[in-house]
Amino acid sequence: MRKLILSLVFVLATGTVMNASSNDETLLKKSCFEEAWDFGTEEGGGDATVEWETMNRYYTMWCT
Repeated sequence: MRKLILSLVFVLATGTVMNASSNDETLLKKSCFEEAWDFGTEEGGGDATVEWETMNRYYTMWCT
């Protein structure tokens, strides 16, 4: 019984470590929407309408 519990603890601990390392990779990647948002704000020059139009153009072209 002791070996069964110990092996279960090792399996759960290994799964937790694997899940923690896989989350780091997904956090570093930006979504396509975030890329479009950044592009729109950089190219818009502070004008909200131009920022939206630029972001929308990027999103339509690259994210859909």
